[in-house]
Amino acid sequence: MKRRPRTHLTEEQKCIIVEAHNECFLGARLLRYHIKRHYGVNIPQNKIHKHLLEVGLAKTDPKKQKKRKRCRYERKHSLSLVHADWLDHDGSQVIAYEDDASRRVISIGEFISATTENAIQVLKEAEALATNYCGCILAINTDRGTQFYASGGEKKKKGISQFERYLKDQGIKHIPSRRNNPQTNGKIERWFQEYLKHRHRFDTAQEFMEWYNNRIHGALKLEWGETPNEAFMRKMRAESLIGMFFKSFGRED
Repeated sequence: MKRRPRTHLTEEQKCIIVEAHNECFLGARLLRYHIKRHYGVNIPQNKIHKHLLEVGLAKTDPKKQKKRKRCRYERKHSLSLVHADWLDHDGSQVIAYEDDASRRVISIGEFISATTENAIQVLKEAEALATNYCGCILAINTDRGTQFYASGGEKKKKGISQFERYLKDQGIKHIPSRRNNPQTNGKIERWFQEYLKHRHRFDTAQEFMEWYNNRIHGALKLEWGETPNEAFMRKMRAESLIGMFFKSFGRED
């Protein structure tokens, strides 16, 4: 049985791969979908990866050689659950709120100190965005850090933190992660990896957030080349979409 002759990348395809990579800084698997969507060209993933290796834009990762079992849980609708956490990065304290269903980062802040007041300030920005979409945040998942959670010591009764009190006043359910189980808040932890890799490319945190939210995401509809911003709209509750429809005609009831 004769095999088809091996084909090689054209110079045009090589240029497309490099240009597309410099736009989104994605690996070969997701870069393929970015190229299909924005350049209308279908280049096999293995050829993309090989060329990225050749030009020094990728490197082999032994951890990815073995297939991993995955079990992913996510909410059905946007704003039904939001993840929040702090990151200490080069002396700056970063907090972000990420929508569970769409992976959209809906607010971000960079501060000198990781305080409850700063956490609430950035949360208010997330709430304002939700209001613009005729929705509201229903629940927030955080770790048990002191900025979010008031833990009682041994034999002490647990109190309520300023952050928890604010959530209660806003009608938002607080879901603290289980102790010694960081995977509960794994989505925001994974997003922080992207922050560490790419934040330096942008002048402000807001610019970085917008770039990220408009980039193809591997956990979304890859056949569409879907971005977090697009998934956020696709997964909005029907009542929010109806509210936005009437709002666009100036008929808020």
